[in-house]
Amino acid sequence: MRNKIVVSLGVLASLAVVNKVQADEVWDSNSGRVVYEAEMGPTAVWSYGNQQEPGVIYVLGLAKVYSNRTSYPGYWAKNTAKKACDTQRPGINGQMTAYWGRFNVKFLDKNFPSRWEATWSYCDGPDEALKVQAKPVVGTPNQPNNLQTTPAPAIK
Repeated sequence: MRNKIVVSLGVLASLAVVNKVQADEVWDSNSGRVVYEAEMGPTAVWSYGNQQEPGVIYVLGLAKVYSNRTSYPGYWAKNTAKKACDTQRPGINGQMTAYWGRFNVKFLDKNFPSRWEATWSYCDGPDEALKVQAKPVVGTPNQPNNLQTTPAPAIK
């Protein structure tokens, strides 16, 4: 099952056409700013990090779900991180990377905009102790690749 998800995300990430998201969804988190950038099939694509160290989060099953959100599995990926994995996954712009990990997000509020929290790991390892916690930024337009300018502390 896990291999099917990775292969599916790899195919989706390599597609040149990506649906832009209509909802303006931006969150401030203890890992910096997170932006809902696009949708690829059933997968939502979020960005985080800064210009020097951008990251991407693929959230399976979240695309086109704008109310009554629950919990969703996914993974984060970067070009560099604290630990490298033995395997590679699609990362930023579909480029393969050995720097990734699980990312499981749980929305805390029933209606939009919603706070969320997520557990994460390096590769398929155990969850890190520090959860990512986020609250919506209200009144700020969504800008593609709106990456923060300071390093992100939670997911490194």
